[in-house]
Amino acid sequence: MASASVPSHPQHRQFTFFDVESVKDVHDSETCPEILKNAPEISAMTASTAGLVVADIHGSIHILNQSFLSVASWVAHVGGRVTHMIERQGTLVTIGEEDNVRSAIVKIWNLAKIDKRTNGPSLLRSAKVQPSGKPHPVSCIALTSDLAFLAIGLADGTVLLYRHLNQSLASTSGSLTTLPKPRIIHEIPTEPVTFLGFTTSNPTSLSPANTASPNPTLHLLIITTSSTYSYPLIPKALVDEIGAGLQCACVDWKGRWVTLGREEALYACAVGGRIGSYALEGEKKSLHTHLNYVVVVLPAPFSPITTTTTPAGNQRKFGPGGTSSAPAGAGPPNSTGDEVARVVLVDMENKLVAYTGNFEGGVRDAISAWGHVYVVGNDGKLTRLIEKPTSEKLSLLYAKNLYSLALSVAQTQGLDTTDVHRHHGDHLYSRGDFEGAMREYMHTIGGVQASYVIRKFLTARLTPLLMTYLQELHARGLAHAEHTTLLLNAYAKAGDVARLDSFVRSEGKVFRGEGPGPVSRVEDVAPGDGHSKEPPFELDTAIRVCRQAGFFAHAAYLARRWGRHDDYLRVLVEDVGGSSVELTFGSSKRSAGGKSEKGDERKMETVGYSAAVSYLREVGGDCAEAGLTRYGRALLDHLPGETTQLLIDLCTIAGPLPESSAPEHLPTTQAKAPGYLSYLALSRAPAVPPALSTGVETLVAKPLGLTKESGESGAEETNGHLRVASASPGPGHVNDASQALRRPSPTLFFAHFVDHTTHFVRFLETVARRRWGQSLEGSVAVEFPGSEDDESEKRDQAAVWNTLLELYLTENQTEGDKEKALRLLRSSHLPYDATHALILCSSYSYAPGLVLLWEKLGMYEDILRFWMDQYNSGVRAVAESGGAGHTGGIPSSPSAQVIVALRQYGPGNPHLYPLVLRFLTSTPELVSAHQADLQEILEEVEREHIMTPLSVVQVLSRNNVASVGLAKGWLMRRIAEGQEEIATDKQLISSYRSETQAKLKQVEELTDTEHPRVFHVTRCSQCNGQLDLPSIHFMCNHSYHQRCLLDDDTTCPQCARQHGVIQEIRRNNASLANQHELFVSEVQEHGFYAVASGFGRGWL
Repeated sequence: MASASVPSHPQHRQFTFFDVESVKDVHDSETCPEILKNAPEISAMTASTAGLVVADIHGSIHILNQSFLSVASWVAHVGGRVTHMIERQGTLVTIGEEDNVRSAIVKIWNLAKIDKRTNGPSLLRSAKVQPSGKPHPVSCIALTSDLAFLAIGLADGTVLLYRHLNQSLASTSGSLTTLPKPRIIHEIPTEPVTFLGFTTSNPTSLSPANTASPNPTLHLLIITTSSTYSYPLIPKALVDEIGAGLQCACVDWKGRWVTLGREEALYACAVGGRIGSYALEGEKKSLHTHLNYVVVVLPAPFSPITTTTTPAGNQRKFGPGGTSSAPAGAGPPNSTGDEVARVVLVDMENKLVAYTGNFEGGVRDAISAWGHVYVVGNDGKLTRLIEKPTSEKLSLLYAKNLYSLALSVAQTQGLDTTDVHRHHGDHLYSRGDFEGAMREYMHTIGGVQASYVIRKFLTARLTPLLMTYLQELHARGLAHAEHTTLLLNAYAKAGDVARLDSFVRSEGKVFRGEGPGPVSRVEDVAPGDGHSKEPPFELDTAIRVCRQAGFFAHAAYLARRWGRHDDYLRVLVEDVGGSSVELTFGSSKRSAGGKSEKGDERKMETVGYSAAVSYLREVGGDCAEAGLTRYGRALLDHLPGETTQLLIDLCTIAGPLPESSAPEHLPTTQAKAPGYLSYLALSRAPAVPPALSTGVETLVAKPLGLTKESGESGAEETNGHLRVASASPGPGHVNDASQALRRPSPTLFFAHFVDHTTHFVRFLETVARRRWGQSLEGSVAVEFPGSEDDESEKRDQAAVWNTLLELYLTENQTEGDKEKALRLLRSSHLPYDATHALILCSSYSYAPGLVLLWEKLGMYEDILRFWMDQYNSGVRAVAESGGAGHTGGIPSSPSAQVIVALRQYGPGNPHLYPLVLRFLTSTPELVSAHQADLQEILEEVEREHIMTPLSVVQVLSRNNVASVGLAKGWLMRRIAEGQEEIATDKQLISSYRSETQAKLKQVEELTDTEHPRVFHVTRCSQCNGQLDLPSIHFMCNHSYHQRCLLDDDTTCPQCARQHGVIQEIRRNNASLANQHELFVSEVQEHGFYAVASGFGRGWL
């Protein structure tokens, strides 16, 4: 049990946090409120949601508004008085006495519902308080905020507990006197009950930071004259062996503890026991609660600070010697007008006195209502205590340098403590306590502008404190890019590489399970393997500043750590580049057998380009595509072989890329002092070599996936730094399954090979073979199938083979490459563009390719003209090579090649013969060299009727090269044939004339009506039978039996068919006469023949 001794408190813990104001009557500003003028008749007061509730000794209850005017009045206890009142949620519980009733009566009122008969609140319940046959006066009352429990304390030491009161009130089936059966939970006849209070928490101290209870449980604290008990709705327990007198206890404003007023001090008792005290000597008349303050009323014979000793016999108490039934708030019987009372407001949590004041004439009661404290004097005077604004209270504490107390006050009232810490920090800074000031400023992060603090610590000697502040700013995610820049500059200025290491390893908000400890090597984490959603600083700024300051290893670590692939490659290629850096490592290294080998130090040199190639091979996918698109040319300039192989794998493999070489190593670069210091604009002190750890082990790259042997720990400590042996792919890892089947187009990387022709050829040939199964030797099996779009793949295939053809035809290629070009052009399975290939062969003057392509495209005339041009340009012999369409190779003479081409393409293209005929007769040399070929051509022209004799003569006679004897025999034959055709035509003309004359004579006879026509036909033309009557004769000399003809047949059946064909022809000619477009097209195509035909058909 805690001792009753209490420490004394210094005088400076007493303050005046309240202003005093007298409350006057609304109608008379010189007097107190009317209802309080007869203060001795007031028996009880309590605050409620409806207003201030005041009861008198006549049994009436009044509800007052803020002007202390009565808004409602009714008689609650007829012929008696009200002794106790308490209100919760608009429900008022009163306990009083009535005439002719020995026991106290408890009544429950609904303040929100008005009874029309009494014009007062509706009465819900009315019952006697009589646990036993002998009645005892009620000493105190307590009610929970939800109306579930009602506790009544009696002067004989008995406590009654009504359970489930709210359910009883909600029930409409019970009578007016129906209440839950009370249960006696406490009964000690020698200890009268002086106070009851419900608490919902179990604090261990009065500190504002320790008053919250994780699992609130309802307890009833029972205060007697000598002890304090707790009743947690299970068997009660003794809390403390001290008690309090009547009205000398109150419940904390948050229901956490009960404050007891003893003569020597104030004690705070919770369910677990006494949790605090405050030394305030003097007899306590009453205790009340106002927010976080305890309002203490005690006599003041001299001064509020003077400690007086009151005889024990004068203390109000209940005991065996007698009982008192004085109502709550009633003054002592012998009080006089000269009595002076002292009112003290004590903040138990902060151990301070917020107000002390003397009231002449004594104090009848003190009550908390409408946010203020109202003190009712025995003479009816009403005084309002108004609490000063918090800012004024804190200013008062600041003036006295009581910053810890100011912090506690702000915490008690649930205020933001940022301003308190700022004032405290300013105070410590002015005194030169910079470390203490920084501790206070750390609490202002998020509430005070960071620039306010940063400006105070920009001097060189305060740089470590500034770094601490900036680190905390980053840890809370409140830093901006300027803060990150300043912090990194501060690290460089102070030369604190260890803190820089810690900063770059710092984590942000963790979103999955705890990951491995901090690592000190760039390659020990997979790309993007951050264990947090985001870094606690501006990542772009941190990387940029590290690069500019020369901390390339740190910049690379950050970029790789948080999946910034572009930044990581930028550091390797642009910053590290091809510089050779010597690395020393091996201070704690594991051998192949898993044993530690200390002292085995080795040196190696590496460059950023090789590390970049290894990294791109590791990440693959879109990241590798983007990196090679940007840095492919630089990598090819320095590592052509490795880069070409990487490009081949990237364009052909769908999924993770294989490791094609030994592990590459990432260098740790050392900043150059002049550039480093000029960037930071600091003093010319020696630059600190940037390294990611204090040991000799530096940032050494290794391929992803190297793990330690099973059974070993996942991490080992090296020189005070944790080194992770392996790392699983994090959420930002780029080798995602969704990207597995997508391969980049090879055309993206063509421009990078501008100065690397040999590697370009290797790249294209390998990609075509592995990706599409295409090669010069023929189709092969596809090594790495994909799912790319067919149209885009066809475009890529054409681009690859078009580019390969151009590379084969370049001047610096060998004859073997020229042979490859010809094989490419001959192939039918390779999807190159023939038109593009034709342009290339023409640009590079590759004759075999031109001939081959012209032949494929059906451009035979171009082939002939090519060889003609070759001859005309002075070329009389060409090197033999496999020509298109020739098994024995290309002839050595261009003119001979013209003859061969004519023999091959002439039968299907007659227009080639006139062209060759003109060529062969263009020079005497050609005529003399190709006499036989000319005769052969003329015979073919004659046989196929390709040219008319006149056309042949015109061709031969255009110059003086060809003689008449060259075509004499051919002309004689053509003349003879012409004469024969003329004779034949003359015979036809004579026969047509004779036939025409016969037809004209027949027409004349038919149209002659003067000479009768005699029919000598004796047989029917239809049935070939002997004609008999009736018979029908036609003018065409055909006769028929009438029975052999149809009834409606008026034409000769035999001639009708013949005449029908002619009539149809004439009808067609008539319809064609209106189709002018058709006639124009025939004229354009056939010329005079179409015009003559039109006249013959009757069109014109």
